[in-house]
Amino acid sequence: MQVLTSGKVGPAGFTPLAGAGAAAKASKDGDRMLTDLSMYTYPPSENITLEEFERLALARLSVLKDMEAFKLRHPNKSEKELMDKLKQLKQKHMKGLAGVSASNHEEEVRNDLISHYVLRLAYCRTAELRKWFLAQECDMFRLKFGTYNPAEHEAFLAAHAPQYRPVAEKELLEVMDDIVKVMKSNLETKETLMRAQQDKRFYKVSWTRVPELVAQRKVLLRGGWAYVSRDALAPLVVAEFRAGVSKGLSDMARRWRQMFPVEEEQRLQPLVASLTSRSLTADYSGVTTKYGDVSAANLHHLAVRHFPLCMSHLMGTLHSERHLRHGGRQQLGLFLKAIGLPMEEALLFWRSEFAPRTPSDQFDKQYAYNIRHNYGREGKRTDYTAHNCTTIVGFSGGLGDHHGCPYRRLDETSLRAALSRLHCDDGKVEEAVSKARDGHYQLACAAAFEGIHRVPELDVGISAPLQYYAESRRICTERDLTSAGTMAATGGAAEGTDIGEQPGGTAGAGGVGDQPGGRGIKRPASGLPGSLR
Repeated sequence: MQVLTSGKVGPAGFTPLAGAGAAAKASKDGDRMLTDLSMYTYPPSENITLEEFERLALARLSVLKDMEAFKLRHPNKSEKELMDKLKQLKQKHMKGLAGVSASNHEEEVRNDLISHYVLRLAYCRTAELRKWFLAQECDMFRLKFGTYNPAEHEAFLAAHAPQYRPVAEKELLEVMDDIVKVMKSNLETKETLMRAQQDKRFYKVSWTRVPELVAQRKVLLRGGWAYVSRDALAPLVVAEFRAGVSKGLSDMARRWRQMFPVEEEQRLQPLVASLTSRSLTADYSGVTTKYGDVSAANLHHLAVRHFPLCMSHLMGTLHSERHLRHGGRQQLGLFLKAIGLPMEEALLFWRSEFAPRTPSDQFDKQYAYNIRHNYGREGKRTDYTAHNCTTIVGFSGGLGDHHGCPYRRLDETSLRAALSRLHCDDGKVEEAVSKARDGHYQLACAAAFEGIHRVPELDVGISAPLQYYAESRRICTERDLTSAGTMAATGGAAEGTDIGEQPGGTAGAGGVGDQPGGRGIKRPASGLPGSLR
């Protein structure tokens, strides 16, 4: 199935396929169906710019990933609560992206269709990617289909799944007694029986399409037709949706390279392939100017207050061992650059930390070039960016390596102890450990952030150490301003709102609190748990 075709420089074109007009015609069956639901049988057939191509894909990806994170954090939410969250996310990410003159309904269905097919193209390449995309799309389809009323179900099925035929009232009266007998034989509850008899909405489908229900004797069979209640309809339609999308993904995977004509290959293929690994966080690059007070002198204090565990762990290891291997230096060094540490201060910081083990001339020969290279002052003059969470979680190191994600690398006992030393709320400690156990490391970091900063649930998960730092600085700055306002209003000294400050200026284990000119750190070495060294 060829989706992308060559075009003039600028726009990317979707090739119209046979039957695309049928999709447009079917979409007119109802306004709600036009915007809410699709079986994605036919690809879109219009030209769009590369910018919109990318923007729509990232918007849908944000919806899918945020929805996945919400379900993982709240496994007991009702279907209604999940649907409310989905609507909220679609409103946040998908509204107003078309950039064309169209009605709201047309704009929404256009955005939905294009974004689905772009992500289908991006996520078809490996079995793991296909599995994730299919699971998220099926969950979204199931939630939306579950909100439909009987009339909307019939309209949708007539347009997209005509194999499910509504049973006429006269025919239903003839078979209703037998349907009830089948339901009773399956030990259905009285409520289910009563609802089925009152609803009087049944569908018939060829028995070959529901072999599992037939094998389990859960449906009435008459003349090759299986009679299915409306309650049992949703799983069957979702299964049809899953089969269609799965087949489409497999077809695209087999013909991946044929999707991109030679003249478009260098333009489109890298863009599509990069979608699966793109960071969806907001741009936090402004943190370097908004909080531009980063220097070698106050770096340890900032680490205790504002660094995520993956970075405070490296700071602690560096300070205690006076050395980091290459992976750790890269992970920490690029992060320090991103938060606003100037190159001259970076050289001063690394030289002072290495000093007890590495003389200055040896440091200049072995390590200074790499620091200048990270800042784009040597070699290809590339302006390197800090790693995001996806990259850090993927790091694996051997004995003596400390880079990577501590939520992945630490055992539960060590992780629980480390978070407790951060003065993280006990409930959030257990939530973080639980999420880490299940492999949801970014959600574990978000739970720790909430427990340490005593804030309600974040709107988005933690996707990059720079995001953690920026949010921590914002929260603490707002609290400091509130504290200053309170002090001015009362005319006396107000207790600071720092995260765990106390008199004395000692940082406990790790020894990073005693910096020249630095303030006392309330929480003893909260960013530098000894178990992480």
